[in-house]
Amino acid sequence: MHLSPDDEVVGFDVVDPKADYSFRTLDVLNEAVALDPADAVIYLSQSPHYRDFAERGDHLFGVNVVGGLRAAKAAADAGAKVFVYASTGSVYGPSFEPLDESSPVRRDDPYALSKITAEDALRLLPDDMRIVCVRLFGVFGPGQQTMLVPALTGRVRRGEAMSIDANPQDAADKGGLRISLTYVDDVVASLTDICRRGVAGEDVPQVLNVAAPEPVSIRDVGEAIGAKLGVEPVFEDSGRARVFDLIADVSRLQAFGAPDFTPFRAAIDRTLDA
Repeated sequence: MHLSPDDEVVGFDVVDPKADYSFRTLDVLNEAVALDPADAVIYLSQSPHYRDFAERGDHLFGVNVVGGLRAAKAAADAGAKVFVYASTGSVYGPSFEPLDESSPVRRDDPYALSKITAEDALRLLPDDMRIVCVRLFGVFGPGQQTMLVPALTGRVRRGEAMSIDANPQDAADKGGLRISLTYVDDVVASLTDICRRGVAGEDVPQVLNVAAPEPVSIRDVGEAIGAKLGVEPVFEDSGRARVFDLIADVSRLQAFGAPDFTPFRAAIDRTLDA
């Protein structure tokens, strides 16, 4: 985690993940949130019910909004100088263009709405603690069991075709959906750097895209997985046109001073080696 010998990290989760550092169980919605004195706090909690809005909207907004506010209050009480809230690149409206922090956001999707609501609410808190909302794009890495990279890995292993949706704006685009996929170690390095610099009193952006600098397509991902596994990937034309890509504009991150990001092929190799 790029920590110095003097750093101490304490984690919280609703279940005990048996982590190799100090970890405590905490139900952020049903237990009092109290922290030991801390310099910085990162809120990574996510509701797993982002597809169950009608039935579990209370949990979605509870964890993503109420939990974030409760954690921010506890961070302030613990003397933290920085509170980092993990938002998502999915808050942006559909676009084929790279999305910067001022791009229009969407409120027609429950998950995106919960994150935007949390961001808006956190901005209303007193400004004696720096609050940074990081919009993460396509995080992947060892141990991940759902989302794009594990799904495509399963398809390659089973010899199943990966669907390529056409780009209605560019007939020559044969790669399918383009997305900013970001290796988890690079996310950790970025969050650690944000905390360090905020604690040191540097000016940290209130909203910041955190993503790898180069987007990849479905075809790129499938080919990288196939090369690592020694399996020829299979692609098929879906016959559909996609309505967006999900590409981060990371100009602000780079101006802020982003850590070096792992090349995509190397990140895939490390993910599949685990």
